[in-house]
Amino acid sequence: MIITDEAKVLLTEMLKENGQDSLKASLQQGCCGTSLYFTFVNKKTDDQPVVVNGINVLMDGEAVLKTNTVTIKTDDEGKLIVEDSAQSSGCC
Repeated sequence: MIITDEAKVLLTEMLKENGQDSLKASLQQGCCGTSLYFTFVNKKTDDQPVVVNGINVLMDGEAVLKTNTVTIKTDDEGKLIVEDSAQSSGCC
C-alpha cells in the first residue's frame, strides 16, 4: 500500500477529528467480488499496525494481499481516493 503525502495530510486530519489513531483495511464482499473497505479505528494494545507514510494501518492476512496494489491519494479536487492497479476498470 502506498499513501501519498497529500493523502497523509487528509488522513491525519480525519483521524484526529474522529478521535481515532489508525486506518483499518478489511475485506468486504460485493457484487463484483471481494474488495477493500477502510474504516477509522483505535488500535488495541495487542494490535501491530503497519506504518505507511506515518499512518497506522491495521489489516488481517487476507487484506494484506489486497493492499499490495493499492494507492491512497487525492484527486484534482483534494478528495481521498483509493486506486487499485490490479482491479479492472469495469464491474460485473
